[in-house]
Amino acid sequence: MVPTVRRALILLLLASGAGAEDRLGVFELFVRGGGTYCRLAAPSVSTLQAEMAGRAVLLEYAYDSFSSGRVDRWWAAYHGPSSVYLPLVMVGSGLDVSQGPVDYYNRYKAMLNAELARPPAASVRVWSRRVGDGLQVYVRATNLSDAPLTPDQAAAFWVIVWEDNPIGLTQTWVRATATRPLAGPLQPGDTTSATIDVASLSNVDWQHLRALALIEHRPTGGGAYDMLQAAIASPAVLDVTPSGIVLGPSTPSAEISIDGPDVLSWTATPEVTWLQIVPASGAMPATCVVSLVGTPAAGQHGTVRIDATGSGMSCSTTVTVTTQGQVMRARRHLQRAPASPAPR
Repeated sequence: MVPTVRRALILLLLASGAGAEDRLGVFELFVRGGGTYCRLAAPSVSTLQAEMAGRAVLLEYAYDSFSSGRVDRWWAAYHGPSSVYLPLVMVGSGLDVSQGPVDYYNRYKAMLNAELARPPAASVRVWSRRVGDGLQVYVRATNLSDAPLTPDQAAAFWVIVWEDNPIGLTQTWVRATATRPLAGPLQPGDTTSATIDVASLSNVDWQHLRALALIEHRPTGGGAYDMLQAAIASPAVLDVTPSGIVLGPSTPSAEISIDGPDVLSWTATPEVTWLQIVPASGAMPATCVVSLVGTPAAGQHGTVRIDATGSGMSCSTTVTVTTQGQVMRARRHLQRAPASPAPR
């Protein structure tokens, strides 16, 4: 979509109060494995991990290994008594926090429900790939709020990498984090992207390694941070939809969507002479139109090949095109009944 048109559409959604997607909740739990309150909280967190699957990610950190970084958001938001006990818990990058002994299940569930009820203030897409013993993560975000996201408000991307295994007290053991500040102000409706490298990961089960990225800021320049949206990383591949289309006299053209990490550039090549695609190359994301050339016979099959390269990656896929003939409507022939003989 043309950038100015895309931005206008986003601003129209903002004006109408429409959200682009559901919020993904991120619940962050900082523990010491031997801590009494931490062990008491763990069963409730494990239960919520199952109950909130697909809507929220509940992450467990070893506090002593992550005593700065993400937990700084907790300290920025906390204004309670000076005596603080583990576990430290937060959602929304510290928009709501808890600590020590509480009614764990009900308190944590209430925090998550309140977080999920907030419309997202950004749209986020994330891809990742393994590079040696590290991860390279590609993030794209669009500002859906009505105010700029600025560096002086600590607007930044964060990547969190965890392992879906019962290593600690629950099922999601955080292995690493990384951050990247926004390079400049992100105006309402505008989109930005970043490539974030996560340091070497050792002694991990790569089959169960997961990553997410979030965008946050500190709206007043001090106090609590606010997470605008998060998304779980997909493999860094070329995403083309639909994978097959049908064209014919009544539908001579159709759109396809091309997406993937912003470091990729793509080209599209029809592999038969009776197809054309416009545009035939570009950056991510893109929408193209596949059209018939001439009047090929019905039942023909052809493909459009899409290739993408960049940052050491090379991806390709195809879209299958099938032709359909003119649909003929059967005419209904009415015959006049013979006249009845006149009475004599």
